[in-house]
Amino acid sequence: MIGDPEIEAIRMRSAYSRSTDVALLALRGDDAREALLHLLPSRLFLRDAQVKESLLLSEDGRPIADVLVCADDEDYLLLVEGMTGTDLVEHVSTHLPEGIRPDVEDLGQTHEVLSLAGPWAWQLAAATLGPDLVALPYLNFFRVPAGICVRAGKTGEYGYDIVVRREESEALWSTISDAATTVDALEVGPRALSLCRFENWFFDPAFVPAGVTPLELQLSWRLDMSRKWVGHEAIAGRMAEGVKRRLTCMVSNTPVAPGDTIRLDDREIGEVVRAAFSPARQEWVVAGLIDIAYAHGGIARYRVGETDAAVLTLGPPLIDNRSLYVDPRRHTWETRDEVEDRPLVRGPRALEAP
Repeated sequence: MIGDPEIEAIRMRSAYSRSTDVALLALRGDDAREALLHLLPSRLFLRDAQVKESLLLSEDGRPIADVLVCADDEDYLLLVEGMTGTDLVEHVSTHLPEGIRPDVEDLGQTHEVLSLAGPWAWQLAAATLGPDLVALPYLNFFRVPAGICVRAGKTGEYGYDIVVRREESEALWSTISDAATTVDALEVGPRALSLCRFENWFFDPAFVPAGVTPLELQLSWRLDMSRKWVGHEAIAGRMAEGVKRRLTCMVSNTPVAPGDTIRLDDREIGEVVRAAFSPARQEWVVAGLIDIAYAHGGIARYRVGETDAAVLTLGPPLIDNRSLYVDPRRHTWETRDEVEDRPLVRGPRALEAP
């Protein structure tokens, strides 16, 4: 038993939400791709209807936003978390070189995002938007009458973000709410989604420590160092210096708090960046920025804060997501008993540490 209705819906059934913190930006025209390559650091070889995870960086290399890039023929739709629409447009206009001027539209003025998540979210998506959604591959989008549906997700479960025009959003929301009863889905808020995201170690721009780059956050895979982009010089300099610390996943039986010192015996080796109680694991999930020599999984010797809380370092994700075992070709909500007995916890718990 998880004990938190919203977390339980995401992990065991289905959940739906209104993503009020997602900014939407369209880049169109002849300069759209060149602008994209200058603004975003990732490899961006995208076919039509494909989606790619990327970042927006400040000039000093700090991640300021999490980005999903959707390739719409030669145009691009960006779903951005970590910035308002106004700040996003300003960032784009400030950092584009002279001569690169795509058509830029803040779609957040006219559209919003409705999201579905959970091991049975695909069935809710199919009931709401049509059966073709069942076959939508991960990191692709599909046009639907209400707008576009992006299959992505940041909870470790099946996830769908529906970009819909605001004048049509209430009708779609009502349709989702009605269909939710068929899979026992629940409306959830940002708190539950953020915690599930944390348990699965997805990047969250709301929790970026000062002075870090994607290198410390284990996001090097989102960097294409073969070309220039905003923040490239700072990242290259950090690479030349050598990374000193790395974000490390830990669990604890004892409450800890951001800012708490992490120690090995009498040596200070890092600090807590984020900590939250996980109802699924029944313990605290902790992100610590730790000296690189000590930033490894499977260590139970570190202590945290004034309470001397014991922590166990683990390799994320921390949840054995039920969606990994739900196959839309074989299962349905009505036959959920075939996968319901799977444990949610992945890896040892802090109590089980040696």
